[in-house]
Formats: sequence, structure tokens, C-alpha cells
Amino acid sequence: MKNIKIADRTLCTEDSQFSFKEKIEVARLLERLGADTIEIPEITNFRTDALFVRTVAAFAKNSVISVCGGMTEESIENAAAALKPVNHPRIRIELPVSTVGMEYSCHKKAPKMAEFVSGLISAAKAKCGSVEFCALDATRADAGFVFEIADAAVNAGADIITVCDSAAEMMPDVFADFVAKTAEH
Repeated sequence: MKNIKIADRTLCTEDSQFSFKEKIEVARLLERLGADTIEIPEITNFRTDALFVRTVAAFAKNSVISVCGGMTEESIENAAAALKPVNHPRIRIELPVSTVGMEYSCHKKAPKMAEFVSGLISAAKAKCGSVEFCALDATRADAGFVFEIADAAVNAGADIITVCDSAAEMMPDVFADFVAKTAEH
């Protein structure tokens, strides 16, 4: 039997209108349900977001708490500081790897993107024992570049590589084949 892990992104939904209390309740329910990972968005307001992470840390004893590290060393430091009281902390670096995504979001072309990813992963690894790299929009990127960026992330210290079909480009069986080829690499 294969080992299936559940990483829940409910709290990362961009258009969510959850109150602070509702976010706490969602995290509490995810811990009770046995979610392996509870993903939390980037720390944008340190005071309230760090309080949220500390509150979740008080009851989330089994789940990994994964906070998005953002795209700057300062945002990685904020994530690490917020994760201090967590039993199983993880910093997650989420960056687009498609040509359009890289140029629009990061203002970088492919050669510079690998350096950028390596720098952020190294900074996150220095602050937290567990680091995940999420290759957003990977299905619209050149497969060779996805392999290159994954190699750069692993060499910089990433423990987990996640490839995302952010634009819902592929059918499930085609995406499974894409993931298998990426993992095989």
C-alpha cells in the first residue's frame, strides 16, 4: 500500500474571508482529522499572523505547520520567527516556474530563477530544519527547466519538492505521469 499524506491548503485560499476565530477552528479541525500538514499563508502582518501560528502551535501536536516563506529574506525570517513554538515547523517557498509566471511575479528569466530559488531555499534552511519548494504552474513550464529548478532546490537544502498544476492544465492521468517523470528524475 502506498503512503498518502494530506497537506491542507484551506487557510491559504486567497479569497477566504475567515475571521481569526474561524481560522483557529479550521486548524483545530484539521489537527483532529489527522491532516499531515496544515499550510498557512505568508506572514504579512507579523503581529496577528504570528499570534495565529502560536495559537495553532498550542494544540497542533501532530501536524506539520507549514508557513509560506514569501520571496524575500525578511519574509523568511518572519516565517521562522512565527514558527518557533511549533512542534513540526516547515517553511514553504512557493514560486512560479512557467515563463510567464516567472517574468510576471518575480521579474526573472529562467537562468536567474534557479539562482533565486537556491538563495531563498538556503535562507529558509538556515532558519528551519524542514523546507519545501513548491514549483507553481509547473505544468506550463518546460519539463527540463522543472528538473533544473528541482535540482537547484534540492542542492540548496529543500527536503520536499512539490509540483503544482496551478492552472489546471492537465487531466489527472497526464498529471500523474508528469509527477512520475519528475520524481524519477
